[in-house]
Amino acid sequence: MKGLLLLIFLMSFSVWGQSQREVSVIVTAEGYYPKSLTVFQGETVKFFVTSTIEAPDCFLLQGHEVFLAANKGKITEAQAKFEHPGVYNYYCPSSKHQGKVTVLKKFVPNAAPSRKVASDDPAVWTPKEY
Repeated sequence: MKGLLLLIFLMSFSVWGQSQREVSVIVTAEGYYPKSLTVFQGETVKFFVTSTIEAPDCFLLQGHEVFLAANKGKITEAQAKFEHPGVYNYYCPSSKHQGKVTVLKKFVPNAAPSRKVASDDPAVWTPKEY
């Protein structure tokens, strides 16, 4: 069992191709491991879920159609594509375990800058002396 968990952990965060990632999530008595993940906009993440505890648990991903059982000694898998930046929670309603996936905006080279000079914005605060 320990060898299986070590193999799953070593497979975690391996990136192959440009937009696919594999992540292992292990349910323990203390909660999910890892409790937070960071991915980029447009990535597809394949989740592998297992448990170290006897009590049945689950993995439900907010905003995606992912619901996996987490049973000791068994691995379940599903994938989700993260199209939009933001924070997506994963949890199990029965055990109250929680975690999150933070999706970072994808950098687009040679894109027009999205920032403006502050002095060009009339809504910028200025001191009364001016």
